[in-house]
Amino acid sequence: MATQELTGASSVDHPATNVATFPAIAPGHHLAPVAIGAPGPEQKIVFVECADWCQTNHVAGWVHFIEDVDHTGEEFAVHVPSFLNEGKPAYTLSVTVGSDSMSTDPQMREAHVIIGDAGSVDAYLTPDMASVVADDLRKLAAKVDEAARTARLHNQHAEAVSA
Repeated sequence: MATQELTGASSVDHPATNVATFPAIAPGHHLAPVAIGAPGPEQKIVFVECADWCQTNHVAGWVHFIEDVDHTGEEFAVHVPSFLNEGKPAYTLSVTVGSDSMSTDPQMREAHVIIGDAGSVDAYLTPDMASVVADDLRKLAAKVDEAARTARLHNQHAEAVSA
């Protein structure tokens, strides 16, 4: 082998048989370690292509089978309090990006938006669907602001009248 390197002899004449080709990593992705199987001597660590937005710790969050690997982005949540139930939110609405690269459903394989409320069924949205929901949530936020102003003005008026 050293003679071939020094002389410039082609390795095509004698291809290496112990070298595995490595697939190209898609732009916006990286290789991430994944723990397969319960922690212990039988657990295996493999590497899978993972989207750069994925925040999942695939080693700590081990799975039984490679098909069970999901990818999730950073989660953002809004907690809606209630003065009737102090200390515990009445609603918790969260959003993240997700992908189930091994799913048989093409929409689940693609990056999608997941909106959830603690204790209920999550909504899985295409990017276009998520944009429509975002527009509606902005309208809801404007209505919440309007309702707060109305309630505040009513309470100020009631205080002024009673004084």
